[in-house]
Amino acid sequence: MGKIQMAEQPNIIMILCDELRADALGCYGNPIVDTPNIDRLATKGTLFDQCMVTQPTCTPSRASILTGCYPSAIRSRMVGCYTPDDSRFLPRILAQNGYHTASIGKLHLVPQSAEPDVIIDRMQSDDGTYYGFQEVNLVNGHGDKCFGSQYTEWLQARVPDFAERLERRQPYLHGVNTYTWELPEDVHSSNYIADRTIEFLERDHEGAFFLHVSFPDPHYPFTVPEPYASRYHPDDMPSPIPPVSESDRMPPLHTQVYERQNTAPIRPDGKPVDRIIGTPPHVYSSYSVKDWQQVKATYYGMVSLLDDCIGRILNTIEQLDMMENTIIVFLSDHGDYLGDHGFYGKGLPYDSVLRVPMIWTGAGIEAGASINSVESTLDITPTLLNLANIAEPEAMQGLSLKTTLYGESQNRRSIAMTENDDDFAAIRMRTITTESWRLTYYLNENFGELIDRHNDPQEMHNLWGNPDYSIIQQDLLNQLMSEILASIDMVNGRKQQPSAPIPKWREALE
Repeated sequence: MGKIQMAEQPNIIMILCDELRADALGCYGNPIVDTPNIDRLATKGTLFDQCMVTQPTCTPSRASILTGCYPSAIRSRMVGCYTPDDSRFLPRILAQNGYHTASIGKLHLVPQSAEPDVIIDRMQSDDGTYYGFQEVNLVNGHGDKCFGSQYTEWLQARVPDFAERLERRQPYLHGVNTYTWELPEDVHSSNYIADRTIEFLERDHEGAFFLHVSFPDPHYPFTVPEPYASRYHPDDMPSPIPPVSESDRMPPLHTQVYERQNTAPIRPDGKPVDRIIGTPPHVYSSYSVKDWQQVKATYYGMVSLLDDCIGRILNTIEQLDMMENTIIVFLSDHGDYLGDHGFYGKGLPYDSVLRVPMIWTGAGIEAGASINSVESTLDITPTLLNLANIAEPEAMQGLSLKTTLYGESQNRRSIAMTENDDDFAAIRMRTITTESWRLTYYLNENFGELIDRHNDPQEMHNLWGNPDYSIIQQDLLNQLMSEILASIDMVNGRKQQPSAPIPKWREALE
């Protein structure tokens, strides 16, 4: 019997979580956290075990996911920048092809605090969209301090004294940026986003829609209402990967961040700049294993609340008989160290930050499959366009995963490149991940990173500069150079096809 094929214009739902690492889910092998609904997605669809982000902070990663281009190519190079609008934005392409496009939850394509006003200005412009989204219900922020024009008004109506309640929150005895929750459970941003998503799904839709459902959790601060706050006991949490101070030959940059050494550049106001944006400045060496166990227990509670909300959305899709004509892609914009190597947050190129969950479901997509090749969030937009039978625009850099999702053999490159540029921290690095290795190159530094992913999964031993691995290091540097050249934005207005030779690995796909 042949595979069920997707309709000419399937509905598309992208479920995006903030700072969710892959190994925090049951379907990715976590034996502690309970995520039956996300696991159900994996059972019904295809799970990618080695999906890497194109940038380990929010704004660039999100812009890349929605364009199929590297952050540098679309000039969204650092968190909090104003991402330029671009014709390659997925919602814009889909809207031009008959889709109704909507976003519920976090976007963060411009500085978070400015985004509510920017959305209003864009929606009132001639185009009448926000990066192609025709409808936006924004929920930015994190933890118990989320905000958005509609969400804040909704919260104020239900909890008039919410600002006073937030002042009563207390830090846990142990934990880092970990607090009690002082608001009613039902006003949590995850519940709000799930409720608005269900309302959207229950509308009468004349044509196909693209719905971007984006949860701010489980991004720090680590806080969640009961019963989730006490669902996991800190004593049951495994110890994190040992701190960078116990690693072998890691770059001095890591130790400077760990000990918060005042060696960073100085801003005009006289304050030192964070060495790595996304890794909040702390004297991390002062924290104990018990602190990190509390962080992880609270984080897992946040994940379980997320899972319950996603379950309500999936139940609605099934009840409305939408599943057979809907593509669902579930993912995160980056992970979190959660105490591994002595940090929380993101930015440094560890696996806990770079590797994120990616699960696809829909008619024709192979059920229960697990893909172990190294892939990239760069490929999401080209895949969705391919599944929707819409041609890619000029200079989209990702490659469609359609044949892989349909269970057909495909000659994939099994390589992912991650960028990290930041004007504030004056750091520029490029990382290449293969099935066996991770190499990170720093601009204008005399250090780098070479990690054996098979024999050193905890990333404790840096082999950069080790003469026994010089051939491997040079080969990976050559591969990284190829990926950097391929990441240059080729939009130039020419009508003819480019004359450069097609790389052999891409020629095999065509």
